Amino acid sequence: MPDPTPRIVSVAYFIEYRPAPGQPWQKTPKAAACEVKADALRLLAYRREHQANWEHRLMQRVTTVTEQPAEETP
Repeated sequence: MPDPTPRIVSVAYFIEYRPAPGQPWQKTPKAAACEVKADALRLLAYRREHQANWEHRLMQRVTTVTEQPAEETP
């Protein structure tokens, strides 16, 4: 029987921003997610330097997979 424990299959990083505290966080529209955290941190530093009056944060998206037996009845 397969182990039903979820396993991580991918991790991606992306940047969110907002113009002022209290505003909703928004994803950078044209930026793709980075698979390498160091690349995402460089992008974060760049955004903070070029939009110093905005808030920016690094986000992490973790994709997991769980495999388990399925019911065979409709």
